[in-house]
Amino acid sequence: MRVRVRLFARYREATGQERLDVDVPDGGTVEAAWKALIARHPDLARYRPYTLFAVGHDYVEPDHRLAPDDELCLFPPVSGGRSAS
Repeated sequence: MRVRVRLFARYREATGQERLDVDVPDGGTVEAAWKALIARHPDLARYRPYTLFAVGHDYVEPDHRLAPDDELCLFPPVSGGRSAS
């Protein structure tokens, strides 16, 4: 099945793309999509320990099962920021 991957921040910079499609087996997981992405862009592998995954508006774990035409979003961890005083 085909899953759309949306890339943010360092992932977009590393691939030069905002979105791309990957093929995973039916019932494939987020981790399977990640592995398909790494096969095409091995330089992203170093970011795996810090990657946050989301499907729709919800963060998901790597074992989350994907459905056809899901959009998987990859985010780096949120850091920094200032609190208002």
